[in-house]
Amino acid sequence: MAVFLSVVLLVLCACQEHNGDVPSPLDEIPLPPQYELVGAGTSALNYTPWYIHSFGIEGPEGTGIGGGGPNVGPAHEDGRPSGGGAESCCTRVPAVWQPELRLTVRWFVEKKLDGKTPGCWYKAENVRLAKYGEVMGSIWAIFLPGDRVRIMVSDGNLEGGNNANNRPADNDPYIAQGEIDHEWNRLYQ
Repeated sequence: MAVFLSVVLLVLCACQEHNGDVPSPLDEIPLPPQYELVGAGTSALNYTPWYIHSFGIEGPEGTGIGGGGPNVGPAHEDGRPSGGGAESCCTRVPAVWQPELRLTVRWFVEKKLDGKTPGCWYKAENVRLAKYGEVMGSIWAIFLPGDRVRIMVSDGNLEGGNNANNRPADNDPYIAQGEIDHEWNRLYQ
């Protein structure tokens, strides 16, 4: 018993000596925020003249946010978007809108349409989701001319900015500019 008490006193003294000032390696690692996630089908609308073979949506690492969607043909000659008919399952987003959340969107575009020239990966970073209420419908990727994209969550508010039937205005603050993704083009071509 004397040995046991000696070990306990030694451990307690060692803890008091450091007063908790010893940094832990875990203190230096920022943990991602935890969100309650919901899954919804993913659809796309394409207002560009290019064929989009695939796309993916990624949240911050470790959050579980993300998904992807179906391919979508070029816009119609009269300016109407293509897409909206197919849906992939599922993209996971926070159940409650998070103003600080930033996403990465990647899409593979075939601009030559000659059957010989491979397409190209594009990426938009720091993509913000427009404010949404209760998730009631699909997650939409809306591809716009100039290699731009907007991601929205259908919330049943047809008068708001989350109505897939309305083309986003060119000055919509939730439209993100894409650029050629050199890393993915090097890795996947």
